[in-house]
Amino acid sequence: MRISLTVLLIGLLFGSLSVHADSVTSDEVRLAKLLSLKVTDVTPAPIPGLYQVTIGPLVAYVSADGRYIIRGDIIDVHSGENLTASDRAGMRLAYLQQLGTADMIVFSPIHPRHTITVLTDIDCQYCRVFERDRPTLNAMGIAVQYLFFPIDGVGSPSWHKAMAVWCSHDRKSALETAMAGRPVTSKPCDTAAMTVGYRFGRLLGLNGTPAIITDRGRLIDGYLPPAELVSLLDTGAVSFQKAAK
Repeated sequence: MRISLTVLLIGLLFGSLSVHADSVTSDEVRLAKLLSLKVTDVTPAPIPGLYQVTIGPLVAYVSADGRYIIRGDIIDVHSGENLTASDRAGMRLAYLQQLGTADMIVFSPIHPRHTITVLTDIDCQYCRVFERDRPTLNAMGIAVQYLFFPIDGVGSPSWHKAMAVWCSHDRKSALETAMAGRPVTSKPCDTAAMTVGYRFGRLLGLNGTPAIITDRGRLIDGYLPPAELVSLLDTGAVSFQKAAK
């Protein structure tokens, strides 16, 4: 995602200012006003002169004068810890908690070991492979929550296919049909869920699908076979792969 888009999303998504505690510095208040953020979304970064800003699931850094926004990782060379990765994971989980499951298509065993949220595109080759694997994942105790993220954007063929699935009487069956490459027809309905998934993917800066958010908030960028994915979920490890479409 480009910096200009990030700034635009800041203004669109967080337009209110709420001063919270006496410990808030004047710099935090000033930056929050400048960026149209809540004061609670601006905190000092580990590096002097930088402030951390949270924009939905996005974590970035801004210079004290508000002129520069930095999207990258802060790593403690002494401990080797990626401080930004932990913060991003927490923000993703918080954002998903706010969304809930009303705008998702959920396939879940009765007592899941793990729950993953998958941003998917019906015309994505590896998304279709993932959906073929999904019953295996369910059998292994993994719940799968789908959000639609058509890479080609609003109004694209994959967007309309996702709309047809969402508007179907049986969304699960319709998704299985669409992922198998067969057409799905349905009557028009409220497709706000499409916007929810697409906005989330844009905020994450995704350029490929599937994108998997684990129940620890980690982002797995691309397809993994079931055994490897479950191993990562069990160990808490993270694999970063380039998604293929």
